Amino acid sequence: MRSVARLVAAALALTVFPAAGGRGADIPEVARALLEQKKAPPLPKPAGQIIRVTTTTELERSITALQSNQTIMIAPGTYKPRRDLGVGMQNRGKEPLRNIAIRGETGKRKDVIIRGPGKENRKGTPRNGFQFYNVDGALLAGLSVGDYFHHPIKCNGNAGCRRVRMYNLYLFDAGEQFVKGSGPKDCIVEHCLIEYTEIGPIANNGYTQGVDFHGARRTIIRDCIFRNMHVKPGLKHQYGPAILMWSDSRDTLVERNVFLDCDRGVALGLTPTRGHVGGIIRNNFFYTSKRIKNADCPIIVWNSPGTKIVHNTILTNGTYPNAIEYRFPKTRGVVIANNITDARIAARSGARAEVYGNFTRATPDLFVDAAGCDLHLKKPVASIVKSARKLKKPLSASDCPDDFDGHPRRADAPGDIGADQFGSTPPPSGKPGESRPATKKETMQ
Repeated sequence: MRSVARLVAAALALTVFPAAGGRGADIPEVARALLEQKKAPPLPKPAGQIIRVTTTTELERSITALQSNQTIMIAPGTYKPRRDLGVGMQNRGKEPLRNIAIRGETGKRKDVIIRGPGKENRKGTPRNGFQFYNVDGALLAGLSVGDYFHHPIKCNGNAGCRRVRMYNLYLFDAGEQFVKGSGPKDCIVEHCLIEYTEIGPIANNGYTQGVDFHGARRTIIRDCIFRNMHVKPGLKHQYGPAILMWSDSRDTLVERNVFLDCDRGVALGLTPTRGHVGGIIRNNFFYTSKRIKNADCPIIVWNSPGTKIVHNTILTNGTYPNAIEYRFPKTRGVVIANNITDARIAARSGARAEVYGNFTRATPDLFVDAAGCDLHLKKPVASIVKSARKLKKPLSASDCPDDFDGHPRRADAPGDIGADQFGSTPPPSGKPGESRPATKKETMQ
């Protein structure tokens, strides 16, 4: 763990419910419209055996005894576990748990709160919330987890963790990373609110990220809100990204997320060695207010060959010179197209990319509520609407078929630059709780 912290240090040179804790009055709120838009559709009723729990002891015992094809339903209340909530065997040589679920009974994430002993509590135990080990197909949904000195959720790929779906969660106040992973495969984080209610960790010297995976494969992070991923200037660890996929990870899909006041937004790769390969960053909103004095770049692709960055909307608000950076000599085959920014798109340290169709002169007045990170256009802008460049190989229209709202992009005329397509048709309807999965073409290099 600490060796990872040193790597990060070398590479790097707060609409929540009151139960989660207070928040500084100067922290911008997420626009109400976005909060409504990012609400998770209800999940279908659970299948298989259902185990209902109402106390912390019952929760701990049911997780320890969990078998394949079972669902744990947690009654409303606040739970303070006395140990890590370990799901599955730590031995990947055993048969994995399959088709399991841990859900809040009402489906409302504020009704069930799993709370640790405090993100600044060095001596408190446990230090982690849920730990997924040898599982192949799990759902964690409809609840809140936070106030742990280390991680509210950890996905242990070295123990066989794969296909964990984290849905409609509220993750708050982590002492280190909110969702940590080492080698997980095919995991999904969607319709989650992930934030610091005041500021990032001090006891751990600012060592934090939102979703941080090493050696991951085909991770999907979509329709989430990352808010106030920010630490105090001067701590040992600065500029922790809201999303960090690195250390031999590949084929990550980051789409339709909101990043409000984050020191960094999305980082694919990070160090000159052991970076990231492929992946798509598309249809995301980023806004950084001037209160963030140590802001860094919203999107960084450092040692991530073959990555596609398309149709994002980014306002740095003058807090950093660049909106998108690509860096290091191994970064080749990158395409950066049809993004809206208010700052430069910059190459560093010998990286190469094809850059076209981007609008880099955006101002806050173009958008519905820039300070709330609602970056839908107020009205048509000639340089943006119907001005997108046609995507060229290796990109194609299928790499970004819809927009931030899930509306299909225009196929009969030039589309719009940025994440939002102005005046588009309503999104296609789907079954409750379903999101269109990424295709192989979308997630592979």
